[in-house]
Amino acid sequence: MLTDYRDKMTLKELNYRALDGFEVSLLWSPESGQLAVVVVDEAGGEEFAMEVEPGEAMEVFRHPYAYATNRRLEFRRPLASVAA
Repeated sequence: MLTDYRDKMTLKELNYRALDGFEVSLLWSPESGQLAVVVVDEAGGEEFAMEVEPGEAMEVFRHPYAYATNRRLEFRRPLASVAA
């Protein structure tokens, strides 16, 4: 589970894109082999992450909202800058 991903794992960013206040990252943990897509929505003021399988990683990276509606999110929370 990636709930506390920033504190418990070393993550490597495999891919990144940003457009119109959205940032999407594809992250990989060398320790566990887990892959995750993390989305930061500046306009909506939230972020979320989804664990993904290797065979679907790039598709989820390209279309994260299409996949987010049908699967459990590892976390969904307001951005600190918006919540403060």
